[in-house]
Amino acid sequence: MDLHILLNIFILFGVTVLVIILCNFFKIPHLIGYLLTGILLSPNTTSILSEAHEVEVYAEIGVILLLFTVGLEFSFTNLKKIKKYVLLGGALQVLLTIFLTAFLMFCMGRSIPESVFWGFVIALSSTAIVIKTLQDRVKLNTNYGKVVLAVLLFQDIVIVPLMLFTPILAGEGENPLLQIGLLILKLAGIGVFAWVLARWVIPKFLYQIMKIQSQEVFLLTTIFIVTGIALLTSWLGLSLALGAFIAGLIIAETDYNRLAISCFLPFRYVFISFFFISMGMLLDYRIFIDEFFMVIFWFVFILFVKIATGTLATLALKLPAKTALTVGLALAQIGEFSFLLSKYGMDYKLISELNYQIFLSVSILTMALTPFLLNNLEQIAPIANKLKRKIWKEAI
Repeated sequence: MDLHILLNIFILFGVTVLVIILCNFFKIPHLIGYLLTGILLSPNTTSILSEAHEVEVYAEIGVILLLFTVGLEFSFTNLKKIKKYVLLGGALQVLLTIFLTAFLMFCMGRSIPESVFWGFVIALSSTAIVIKTLQDRVKLNTNYGKVVLAVLLFQDIVIVPLMLFTPILAGEGENPLLQIGLLILKLAGIGVFAWVLARWVIPKFLYQIMKIQSQEVFLLTTIFIVTGIALLTSWLGLSLALGAFIAGLIIAETDYNRLAISCFLPFRYVFISFFFISMGMLLDYRIFIDEFFMVIFWFVFILFVKIATGTLATLALKLPAKTALTVGLALAQIGEFSFLLSKYGMDYKLISELNYQIFLSVSILTMALTPFLLNNLEQIAPIANKLKRKIWKEAI
């Protein structure tokens, strides 16, 4: 019997538990502990888990389960209530971030294609970190929580056209308008398919399953539905996470959504920890020493851009300034899909290996900062709002 996977899991969980105990003693958020575990076990730090490729698979499963449970707790009814936030708020946040980033980087001497591509990468925030933290604090159904969720959903959809436009920026690729048209058709088709499933198919199917009176069979059935829809969206060129979210929305319309949540919560917490650990494992810690000032500069740069664009996009929705600033702070980190997009950009020579490692370092820092921001939004937002007014008065 090959004990390779079992040994890796033993080491991974053992180090994680020790790091979390230390983080708990120093009152550091557990998410930071997961990232630190990843850095400690990174192939760039030690050779203990140099062949642990399955961690990335577990991480992907974690994101899928996270988005599924969000869909379960949200439902189509609630999604309809925030469709304006998704379409207008999400689009404004992404477009403003791309424009502001591209403009500032072009002023710093970067080429237009590279500047625009960095706008693509920086526009995305971390669905996994933000939603998990808001869920843990029971803030997902607040006014700012709904806007944050809406923007994150839009970002999960827009990753596809951003990837389609990447070859165009590099001077390669096919007709982008045709690809965008196909994307819209796919999204429309998925929407109709999901509505049919939620309306007629899944409720009757689960009703028959519940006649068996077995929680194990219900769990297996739910996994079958989630993986099936996630694989369908992936096959259509969309993300697995989007499919999982849609599956959650569908099951949320049935009478069995609470049972599904209780069945999946333990699995979600295990696999989502793998996601954060895998993020830390990507990092080469030596970049902090070799490029310290560049890392700090881009860290401040990204925070400024993300907070500014998130705030402006929310103000455009005619929401209070405090809510807008809170949304901006909540979105002030780099997202997991940004890693995918940045690797894609490396293939087209839009990002160098050095810049990729700097970007990765800055991304980890923004992710590490996020739990502190989200856990203290009510205290930070009023202070930042007063500071903004003071600066504005002095400028006038």
